[in-house]
Amino acid sequence: MTPRAARCLGRFAALASASALAASIALFARGALAQGNSASDADRSWVQKTFPLALAQFFPVEHAKGDFIAVRSHREGTNDVPEYSFMLENTLDPQALRAEIREAQGASVFEQLLALHSKAPAKSYEDLKPEIKVRQWTLWVAQCPALATQVAAYENITFVRPRDDDDVEEHPILYEFHESVGGSDSEAVEFVETRAFPQWAVATRKAIEACIAAAATKNE
Repeated sequence: MTPRAARCLGRFAALASASALAASIALFARGALAQGNSASDADRSWVQKTFPLALAQFFPVEHAKGDFIAVRSHREGTNDVPEYSFMLENTLDPQALRAEIREAQGASVFEQLLALHSKAPAKSYEDLKPEIKVRQWTLWVAQCPALATQVAAYENITFVRPRDDDDVEEHPILYEFHESVGGSDSEAVEFVETRAFPQWAVATRKAIEACIAAAATKNE
């Protein structure tokens, strides 16, 4: 195992407690949403059961070409923030490095599913799936040199172990990380915005969005 792979395994192993707490938060939020007597409770219950499949299909973080770092973010509980993901592929090849970016368009996939199911409750998820709007982009490092900068920044992240007194929002944004680099394969979930991994994810997103905006300006 390379020193880089060993560092990856160590820091992601340290995130195990964070993943467990995030799962507890998710279960609590879903339980709270299931309560109430509104007319949409049945629709919301259906969406809560269907959403994990939609999230995995529209924002995959499981596989990519070559080595990769993948991030997926979405808000638990209220699900009002459009889901977003990026996957940095070929991270060990500076010339082939690229990013695959996906973002729910207009409203979150959760909210889109809720609206679609409310209008046509007899339809299955597969029937509704073509109507879900998610935008997708591909950026190569030649178009966006910031990708290489963010990969380098990721390698220099110093992990801080979660603490019991961490300030956690009622409906946090969950950042799901999946890294497969140098033979190491690790996954984790973070939910405190001030920690290193979420901050890196936000910075990378901003860099990607700047590149997308610059490309759009050139094409005008």
